[in-house]
Amino acid sequence: MKATVMQCRQQGLSLIELMVAMVIGCFLILGVTQIFISNQRSYLFQQGQVGNQENGRFALALLSQELLKAGYRSDPTADMSGDSTVANCNFLSGTSVVAMSPTSLCLQYQAASRTDVTCQGTALSAASQALIQAPYAQANPKIIEQIALDTGTNSITCTVGSTSQQLVSGVKDLRFEYGTTNGFSPTPNAADTIVSVRYSVLMQSPGTGSVRDTAASISPALDDWNTRYSTTYNDTKSIYQIVQGTVMLRNQAQ
Repeated sequence: MKATVMQCRQQGLSLIELMVAMVIGCFLILGVTQIFISNQRSYLFQQGQVGNQENGRFALALLSQELLKAGYRSDPTADMSGDSTVANCNFLSGTSVVAMSPTSLCLQYQAASRTDVTCQGTALSAASQALIQAPYAQANPKIIEQIALDTGTNSITCTVGSTSQQLVSGVKDLRFEYGTTNGFSPTPNAADTIVSVRYSVLMQSPGTGSVRDTAASISPALDDWNTRYSTTYNDTKSIYQIVQGTVMLRNQAQ
């Protein structure tokens, strides 16, 4: 009798209990997965913002640093001579900046010290250093640089002589506006003396489908850029940021 009772007792889980447990487990896994995806998207968004801010600050510092050098000469009473060392950078006498296009410019200045470096971070040649006897010596060598947007690599580049080097990455667009006695213009007249340069940089984070909602509209910064410069960028994935600055050119204010 005792053996018969033992055989009738339930052993393990029933099918219904197992299905209920599986459903509960699926809901728990789904909830954890949604939290993970949300946290990952938030992390990527923050990383994109931080990247834009860091690259943007570097771009502003770089452009400001190089433009502040433009027009420096050992003898401020003597005009900067004309030159065309870099391809298409044809400087008229007395000019320190040439407007190549809305996304490219050339600048020239004289070195003031043997420790001076170009926008590429390279030191002056031994021959150029030997010419520098004093900060205000008229024999100090002249440096010519071309700052431009490279749309192939989405970067700001610097060209010295025949060598180009990438300086700032993550740049979707770059615009220069040149200040003359007639106001600011992206394409000033060749005869006008450029006395200031205003620059705007559109920074772009590394775009992935997880950074922004692909069904959302473009970011306000990108929409603002399209309105300003009549561009048609339509990226809903990347994060964008606009940074701007203005520099008065040395010895050019009227």
